[in-house]
Amino acid sequence: MKKSIVDLTSRDVRMRRRGVVTIKKQRKLFEFDIPTTNTLRVRQRSFEEVTSNRDDPVVIEDEEDEVEEGEEEEEEIRCPICNVDITKFEIYQKEAHAESCLEKKQERRVKVVKRPTLPDIKILRFDSGYKVVVDGFNFEKDSGINQYFLSHFHSDHYMGLRKSWDHGTIYGSQITVDLMVSKFNMSRDLVRVLPMDRETWVTETISVILLDANHCPGATVFLFQEWDSTRQTVIKQILHTGDFRSNPELIAKLNSICTSRINQVYLDTTYLIPGFHFPTQNSVLEVTAQFAFDLVQKGIRNYFNDSQQSIFKFVRRKESLFKCLFLVGTYTIGKEKLAIAIAQALKTKIYIPKKSSRFKIISNYTSYFPKDLITHDLQESCVHLVPLSTLRSKESIEAYFKDYSSVYDDAVGFIPTGWTYTNKYAHAPDLPTIESRIQYCRDLLKDDSKNTLELKFITRQYKQHGKYQVFRVPYSEHSSFKDLVLFGTSIPCKEILATVNLHSVERIKDMHLWFNAWRIMENES
Repeated sequence: MKKSIVDLTSRDVRMRRRGVVTIKKQRKLFEFDIPTTNTLRVRQRSFEEVTSNRDDPVVIEDEEDEVEEGEEEEEEIRCPICNVDITKFEIYQKEAHAESCLEKKQERRVKVVKRPTLPDIKILRFDSGYKVVVDGFNFEKDSGINQYFLSHFHSDHYMGLRKSWDHGTIYGSQITVDLMVSKFNMSRDLVRVLPMDRETWVTETISVILLDANHCPGATVFLFQEWDSTRQTVIKQILHTGDFRSNPELIAKLNSICTSRINQVYLDTTYLIPGFHFPTQNSVLEVTAQFAFDLVQKGIRNYFNDSQQSIFKFVRRKESLFKCLFLVGTYTIGKEKLAIAIAQALKTKIYIPKKSSRFKIISNYTSYFPKDLITHDLQESCVHLVPLSTLRSKESIEAYFKDYSSVYDDAVGFIPTGWTYTNKYAHAPDLPTIESRIQYCRDLLKDDSKNTLELKFITRQYKQHGKYQVFRVPYSEHSSFKDLVLFGTSIPCKEILATVNLHSVERIKDMHLWFNAWRIMENES
């Protein structure tokens, strides 16, 4: 998880009086991945500048904290880069100011560090010789390319973008473009919003259609079609999935649009490993939402026949407003569907603090949520969107929950991730021949036993007498192995190119054996 500016508040002053200095690291807007080496070096210098004259022990917190309400005094806060007073700035303004300072330092270094050449996997080539780039911004400028496409707003895909980026025009969905402009303060002249499910001409003879990738908000699949000079005959078709969770609806749309074989499919192969299966998204959402509803109806301790009572029940002076607070861990963008499903099942809303950096981000795609589902009023909600780091330990949950213990009896966390399921059940089978791979795929497509999430997968994670409960649920926004098999055998195509897990020749060869098996199966159908 990338972090941003060091934010020292009056709470830190009180902590220092007790012998500990707490340095809060605000979350960097829109980020969720591991920082790069360069950003780590810059931030390390920033921390050293702030803490160089302190003799107290330093504790680094990872929560998305804000200045506590009701504070009468606040220690002066200065930017650790340029020393400007930013005490009165809102949190996101502090972040923006510091990021601007950091960017200026980074740009000075970039001038003497040559970027790598664009790899072939990032370039889509058409028969006319025309080229476009998808999700490739951290590379040397190619004078022959001036159109770039961003599939979704996750940092491993937009890496390299900044305000000064000037390689060409960037295309994407409304949500993706809005997030990009908001984060990097890019000129609207540099970007172009493309509509969903509708053909758009990007040159005289090349069109593109954006389809929902069933990934994070704004994520899209790109279908490029090259036409003859009359725009009557398709010459070439290229599909780029970005990151996606395939489903029958997407397959049906593609097959209705494409009347001939797709020439190339650039495929998200994150889970192209036999045994990596997990339930459908709808099943996970339904089972988890019903589980949350039952916990509220019965009470979590009664549900599990646990006699242990929450310590807060013994110190609370009055009845709480809600029996349970549900903390749904999410990326900065992504995984919101689980929180939506739980909130709708409980007939409540999703709470996000109005002045938080998270709401600053979500304000770019509020239309993604059902109308009026987001609230800034605690009394209207028992579902909170929180960073995944909030659920990493009992201590981190308690640090978050302590401010809300008068409103809720208990706290329950949900961590949505496909790896939860697959790590336990993935067993790579021995499939030495193409025939054995074909048979494995055929058997898998007929087996619906893993499509539905069993409640016991969640309930067996309960920790008897635990103060807080955290449940991992197999909700994934990437295609499972079975999803990929169904997609690969249902979409007529001439060539499939893997975009993930390209770290070894052996891995690439193995993926291409699966592609060959799918092609044989598709031709036989």
